[in-house]
Formats: sequence, structure tokens, C-alpha cells
Amino acid sequence: MRWVIVCVVGIILIAGEQAVRAAHPKTSDTDVALSGPVFKVGTLQFIVPSKWIAEPSNNPARVGQWSVPPLHGESEGGEVVVFFFGPGLGGSTKDNIEAWIGTMFNAEGHPAAAEVKTHGTASLNSMPGFKISQVVIFGTYNQVVPLPGVPPRAQPNYGLLGAVIENPRGNIYWRFTGPEPLITANIPLFNKIIDSVKPQDK
Repeated sequence: MRWVIVCVVGIILIAGEQAVRAAHPKTSDTDVALSGPVFKVGTLQFIVPSKWIAEPSNNPARVGQWSVPPLHGESEGGEVVVFFFGPGLGGSTKDNIEAWIGTMFNAEGHPAAAEVKTHGTASLNSMPGFKISQVVIFGTYNQVVPLPGVPPRAQPNYGLLGAVIENPRGNIYWRFTGPEPLITANIPLFNKIIDSVKPQDK
């Protein structure tokens, strides 16, 4: 019976990933240029696009926050947030991905189909690479409002890109949310940003 349950769960996950890919065809990451300032967090650094607008945050765990300009002809942009809690804090990769999935629902009110993938970066200057787990989800986003007693705000036709970079000195969590067309268009760029991770330059 346990083997049957595992198989069913696996089929559902695969079907969900196939649905995401079919609805949102992927553009090659090599077709997208990435240039901009260096963003340092913990012991690592990334490159972020110059067109992103840095925003202040009162939350010490939000070590980076940007607004993303809307697509041409659209009125709403997106938001990118980077969380860093320190060594051993912030929850596991699995817990965070499940939490992100739990914020996005389909038209029937069930958790939306999600595409989850894991890969590693190449070693650099004898330093080992990093394990990176990412998730892509589309649906109605229940945006948490940071005010006591205020329920989440439903945002239909939204997308969420999440990434966890595992690091012994503290995992780094990226979350990009916005209208579905904006998120779809930015998947290759987001992948390049995540893969730009490396130890901080000395």
C-alpha cells in the first residue's frame, strides 16, 4: 500500500510539472543577458539586473528587496525578496518550497501545480558548488499582508518563482512574485541570477 501511495504522489507531481511546462514554454537561459550590481548576502554574492529598483525593508531577515518594472503595456510590476536568517535557521529547503506552494491555488481552490527542480553549480577555485532547489508556480497568490489581523490578499493570475541556495553558513531564499505574464517572461533571467551565485570576492 505504501508503494502505491508513493507512486500516486509521484504521478501527481510529474503531471503538475508537465502542466506548468505546457502552459509556460521555457526560453533558453543563454538567450538572456544579465548585467548589474553585485548583491552580497552572508558569505555569497549574486548579480542583480540594473533595471530592478532596490527598496528598503524594516525586516532584518529581508536582506534584499526590489521592485521589478512591469512589462510594456502592463500596469503592474513584480517584487523580489531575498531572505537570510543565518546558520541553521530559516527552515529546510523542503519546508520552504512547500510553504511557497501553499500560497498559490488553482481555480478549484486546491494547491496549484508546481514545477520543482534541483541542480548544482560548478566548483570554483577549489571551492565546492552549491545545491540549488527552485520552484515555479502559477495561480491565485494569497499574498500575506504584514499587519496583525489582516487576512492574505488574493492575487489572481499570478506567478511565483522560488529558489533555495543551500550553504553551510546559512541558506539563502529568493522569492519573485508578480502577474503571470511578467513571471513567465522573467524565468530565464531569474535562473541566471540564481546561477550567478559564488563566494564573495575578497
